[in-house]
Amino acid sequence: MSRPQFRASLVVRAVGLLLLAPLVAACTGPSHHDGLTGTAAFLDDTGRGERPIDEGWIIAVPAAAVDGLWSTTGNKPIDRQNLQGVSARVSRDQVTQAGGVVAALDDDGEFVLPAKPGPHLICHLESADIGGGEVVQGCGFLTLPASGALRITDGEPGFSVGMKE
Repeated sequence: MSRPQFRASLVVRAVGLLLLAPLVAACTGPSHHDGLTGTAAFLDDTGRGERPIDEGWIIAVPAAAVDGLWSTTGNKPIDRQNLQGVSARVSRDQVTQAGGVVAALDDDGEFVLPAKPGPHLICHLESADIGGGEVVQGCGFLTLPASGALRITDGEPGFSVGMKE
């Protein structure tokens, strides 16, 4: 192989690798370095199993900022014992302005939450059926670790958030 042919061969290989890199990254999905991974599922008490929560977002608001979030959204502070079934208007912008983070749910109920370790209010946020905007549908408090996987469920027993074992 001549020197020009060898150089052309190297260029073709390099271009091929550059073209394949995004495809490989897309197939591997989000990494734990992007935040805490998690799954969200609706529990069915009729024996049909569970199904993914595949619409909306999972939000995490630092515990110290929760009362401020409720007041800026026009909601009254919510007692911690009543968080499982809470329904309150909150927007994604209000969450981020309060220092929280927002993670989109995919079709399999999976998400990556880029929250810092520490105590947080974790909620399921979805588009409001009436009047537009967004509404929280269930919340819970959890001290988030630096790594791990979250498990969120909702259904007859109410909203629940914890770490996968």
